[in-house]
Amino acid sequence: MTAAGRAPRRPAVPGCEAPGSAPARGRWGGATRLLRLVRRPVAGAVTGQVTQAVAGLVLSVAAARELGAAGLATFSLTYGCTVLVTAVVSGLVGDSLTVLDRAEPRTRAALHVCAVGVAGAAGLVGALLAAAAGLLTGWPAVLLGAAVTAFVLEDTLRRLLMAAGRFWSLPAVDGTALLVAVGTLGACAATGPLSLASFALALLLGQTAAAAVAWQRLPAAERRCGPWRTPDLAAVWSFGAWRAAAQTIRPLLMTGLRLLVVAAAGAAAYGPLEAARVYTAPTLVVVTGLGSFLLPHLVATRGRPAADQLRAADRVALVLAAVVAAIGALAVVLQPVAEPLLTGGAYAVPGAAVAGWSAYAVASAVLLPYAGLATVHRRQRRVLGLRLLELGGLGVVCGLVVLVDGGQVWAPLALAAGPLLVAVAVRRTVLRPLLGATAVDVRRGRVPA
Repeated sequence: MTAAGRAPRRPAVPGCEAPGSAPARGRWGGATRLLRLVRRPVAGAVTGQVTQAVAGLVLSVAAARELGAAGLATFSLTYGCTVLVTAVVSGLVGDSLTVLDRAEPRTRAALHVCAVGVAGAAGLVGALLAAAAGLLTGWPAVLLGAAVTAFVLEDTLRRLLMAAGRFWSLPAVDGTALLVAVGTLGACAATGPLSLASFALALLLGQTAAAAVAWQRLPAAERRCGPWRTPDLAAVWSFGAWRAAAQTIRPLLMTGLRLLVVAAAGAAAYGPLEAARVYTAPTLVVVTGLGSFLLPHLVATRGRPAADQLRAADRVALVLAAVVAAIGALAVVLQPVAEPLLTGGAYAVPGAAVAGWSAYAVASAVLLPYAGLATVHRRQRRVLGLRLLELGGLGVVCGLVVLVDGGQVWAPLALAAGPLLVAVAVRRTVLRPLLGATAVDVRRGRVPA
């Protein structure tokens, strides 16, 4: 000890200085800032969406190569319906557990009942529809139904991880789903040609394993299986039903597009259009990843003035649009190189469809922050009403397919106008009026200035 009663200071170890110290700002400052950026929750949210998208992309690419154009269209229709059901649960349960007080016993019981009930019903309906449509019969249809249930439950657990702030647990969950699904497809390929039933089995096993990992990654307080009694279904339904309906707009749009083109032009004509969507899927990865972070973040900052929140939403929309547009432009430039890797040279991917899907991604990016901010302010009903306008794009698509020879390649571009117009409408008719309402509340002493 020194005379002052303190131990002498040891020389600083390079790279271990406190943030903001001189060495950190110099030689090791870049690495320190990079590490701090990577460890942020928003980086984990984007990474989690990347891993989830990669898992879905691998299955779609495998279907494109192994099932052919018609088989890819059938798989995409089946997978799209599964995503549609998952979107319903994501809005009804996922958004409710993020915004509402999930620690309240009756609310928590309602979340449990809704999640299990909707997942079970979705699996049953999925199996029956697949059998009725002739896509799968017998035990393969049962496999598909079980896969739908597992998919929905796994997605609910992912949303619970997000709500708990465990964004960096998502890559482990999605990596498990991918490894198990690919391993299952490999085992099936060793016994014979892959079929739609093989992909249903891979989806079932992959999602089941991923759900188990997600459960283990949850905080101990979130792993409570109860309560189940006296659920406050009205509270969850009054908020979540509108969010569930809004979340179904995009999957419903995709499913409607598939049904229209397949019915009017055939599955083989839709296959290249779906391949273009699969190829441009990375343009939506960053958008959806930030979206999974935005809602919990906006919930935590809803006490800020509405004007500040609206300006932040404008900045986010601008940045997202620029980033997604750059990724889309890169996809168009690299298409001649990447296309053979996707289709195996079996069929061509129309460049107009690639550009159209990229434009649709940009429009969706612009809408995302405005819809999220409106949800935080409990204006989800108004948002749903405006988002129904997107379905009008299907009428334009129908005209293109019926009246224009090969017009289906322009369908994605026609759909892109919908989200862009809705974003403008939500900002002007839903969010801007909040500025005046907040000012009135401040004057009347309802909220702090």
